Amino acid sequence: MNPKESATKIYFPHLDVLRFVAAFMIVILHSYIAYTGWFGNIGFMTGGTFTTLTKTGVALDHLIQGFHIGVDIFFLISGFLITYILIEEKKLNHKINIKNFMIRRSLRIWPLYFGLIAISPLLVKWMNDPNPDYIYNLLFLNNFHTMTTKIWAYPFSHFWSICIEEHFYLVWPFIIAFIPVKKLPLVFSILLAGSIGYQIYISFTSANAILDLYLNTLCRIDVLIIGACGALIYSKKPITVKLHPLLNFALFIILIFLLSFDPFAHWGNPISAIVKKYSIIGIITVLLLNYNFNPNFKFHFRPKSIIHYLGKVS
Repeated sequence: MNPKESATKIYFPHLDVLRFVAAFMIVILHSYIAYTGWFGNIGFMTGGTFTTLTKTGVALDHLIQGFHIGVDIFFLISGFLITYILIEEKKLNHKINIKNFMIRRSLRIWPLYFGLIAISPLLVKWMNDPNPDYIYNLLFLNNFHTMTTKIWAYPFSHFWSICIEEHFYLVWPFIIAFIPVKKLPLVFSILLAGSIGYQIYISFTSANAILDLYLNTLCRIDVLIIGACGALIYSKKPITVKLHPLLNFALFIILIFLLSFDPFAHWGNPISAIVKKYSIIGIITVLLLNYNFNPNFKFHFRPKSIIHYLGKVS
């Protein structure tokens, strides 16, 4: 799939579908967590007892908990798209207009972000919840604040992923602008290795490894960098992936099995944090590449479908 592009706009249509899938996974996950928190286990997952989960219920519970992976899909897409846009701008103009990049990112995210902060006192009063810390959210430090307090403060509990994206946007254009393109593979490799090494260190030393691994920007930037590596490869030569339909189906089944076997977000030890994470991310990356860059893929949505629209606004 070739992107629609010009000097000012690059657009990969199939990425909208993937954004929708990722957003839908997160909606299902949080709806499930809210329902079970309020009403207890779902009937058919307990064999009608509404208490202890059956073996099938446990597997389904793990699978739904694994929908946390939707955030990583967003990170993969962001890492790929932002890096590709920056590299193409550098190739076209021999420089990157960092000011314009920051303005575009701000206009896309800040109105809703700061709009929610502005109305949050009313929401907190309406829900009779404690007042959250506004300063950390205004400074895009929600993820580090949550790591410290161990409290997912309403109504900002989902801001952690936006903060990680903002940290990425703050640094990445400078890396692409000031490092020669031919040296980017080495730089990306060093950054990725650094993130993995830091995750291993956290796994062995942190008393609160799960939160640290899940929320720390240095731990989560790895998937953004993996997406950036794909963009670097694509910028040199457009990618074509022709995965056999049976292999594509087999990888999808393996992914479902891995997510059902153990919740994706349980990263309390080095094996869970590293081996399981990258096995799942690796499979998802192959599936996403096949969906986006396989000219023979038969299940694409028609252009400008409602799915594309929902993906754009997600």
